[in-house]
Amino acid sequence: MIGEYIQLTKKGKNWFGLCPFHGENTPSFSVSEEKQLFHCFGCGASGNAITFMMDLENRTFTETVISLAERASIELDAGFSQYGASPRQQEFKQTNEAHTLAANFYSHILLNTVEGEEALDYLEKRGFTRESIEKYGVGWALDDFNALSSLLTRKQFDMQEMERAGLIIKKDDGTGYFDRFRGRIMFPLWDDNGNVIAFSGRALSNEKETAKYLNSPETPIFEKSKVLYNLHNARLNIRKTGKVILFEGFMDAISADQIDVGNAVAIMGTSLSDAHLVKLKRVAKQVIICCDGDDAGWEAAKRFASLAASKGMDIQIALLPNDMDPDDYIQQYGGEAFQNQIIGNPHSYMSFVMAYAKRSKNLAYENDVLQFIHEVLEELALRTSPLERDLYIRQLSEETNVSIEAINQQFMKIAGNRARQAKENHTSPATKETTPAPVLQKKAQTGTERAERILLHHLLNDGALFDRFKEEQREVFCHEDYRTIFVRLAGFYEEYQTPDFHRFAESIEDRELRGIVLEAAMLECNPENAEQEIEDCILHLEKYRIKMMIKEKSHESQEAERNNDIARALELALEVIQLRQSLAAL
Repeated sequence: MIGEYIQLTKKGKNWFGLCPFHGENTPSFSVSEEKQLFHCFGCGASGNAITFMMDLENRTFTETVISLAERASIELDAGFSQYGASPRQQEFKQTNEAHTLAANFYSHILLNTVEGEEALDYLEKRGFTRESIEKYGVGWALDDFNALSSLLTRKQFDMQEMERAGLIIKKDDGTGYFDRFRGRIMFPLWDDNGNVIAFSGRALSNEKETAKYLNSPETPIFEKSKVLYNLHNARLNIRKTGKVILFEGFMDAISADQIDVGNAVAIMGTSLSDAHLVKLKRVAKQVIICCDGDDAGWEAAKRFASLAASKGMDIQIALLPNDMDPDDYIQQYGGEAFQNQIIGNPHSYMSFVMAYAKRSKNLAYENDVLQFIHEVLEELALRTSPLERDLYIRQLSEETNVSIEAINQQFMKIAGNRARQAKENHTSPATKETTPAPVLQKKAQTGTERAERILLHHLLNDGALFDRFKEEQREVFCHEDYRTIFVRLAGFYEEYQTPDFHRFAESIEDRELRGIVLEAAMLECNPENAEQEIEDCILHLEKYRIKMMIKEKSHESQEAERNNDIARALELALEVIQLRQSLAAL
């Protein structure tokens, strides 16, 4: 089945081809017929035929199985749609169904009724094609208080739940409900799997007393700080290019997609959050931030860039001229210019920092010159590359007419202050996540990670081994991802009793965790040496855990000593001695 999507050539036992999840010229994508698994040695993608389709076509497990069954003319059990659904999906099933119904209702009104003609005309003048309207599910909410609420009532939805879902509002007198969205162009908002979870409604008029955009309130299925608009559409292109374009607003992502920028996502009118960054790091090696060209846009770009840089991400910043937003630029200069001059010509993080610092300064004034140099050197002091420091210090000298020697002296002073401050806080500057660090290749596994992977391989294939660990209440794994998988595996064995790593992997929504499971399943292990291999892994992990405890206790002892808590310091020192003795005995 995978061979229908990429060209495969047989080499030895396996088949090889170009990975569809990232750009490459040399085949590193391997398919094992024997194990019914694929693995990319370039980007680390792993899975089976079902997860391949889930990732390639951005579908849920259930949607993928239904699609494959239709292709193979296999009839599925009527209750299959419940299989594979998470407890959260089951809990909010009615809310999700109502949002899907509302999206279809709004779309029908826009495309097929007289009432939607004015809105459709407006969209077409803004450059929307019928194809893009349908792709993004754009619709029209009638200027009627009861259009959607009446439909939801007829379809027998729980109206109290519909109120919690943000689709309707309860009347002040408590006698009924009315529609939240009226007389607006409706843009569905999706989760990472392409399910409609909220709406943003745009007013047709530009009257000051009318809010231009009205968004759904936060609900159990819609949290703005966790939503990356268009991720479900853009995920495959992001993985292929290794880059993601991050916009401030969802309309920018739509405008970019209309000019074939297929790796664009947007936040939903909120600050960039840790949850956003976790998602971005999982799918892309590099983030290109593109905010509006006005003052607010520059401030947003600075916040986004600083936060992403503090997490060690490889970032660049695309700057727009003359207070323009992305849609304005595309309308005025065209898609090709946007791709080549803006997205294709971004600033590095430090280059942006210099532009940002200079933007509010008049370098004809001495105070502004000194402030400009100070702001840039504060950021530069976080960098680890001598070449980078030399480059930007030379640029500072050229722009301010201050000598390189003087700027170097100021830099050393700032760097020294940072080092002393870090020492006082017991934190080494080198350990702080402040410098964007592009990931050029997959990190080599440590001995501990390999031991965890081998042990997981045996647990996936041996239910009796899992039962043994469970009865002994043994804490096996050291790293959080593996501990999470172990807990999930416990639930799986409780439900299905027998090993089936394919089914277990398909039940895991998190792609990164699923990749760990399937890589472990693909390991080549000799069954005859299984017991010895398991014991060796357990021993290695036990030693690692004790070493980490020794390190932690030693640090705590030093802290206690610095705080003149001698009794606590001695107590911890004795614990360290006992741990070292137990380590030596293993």
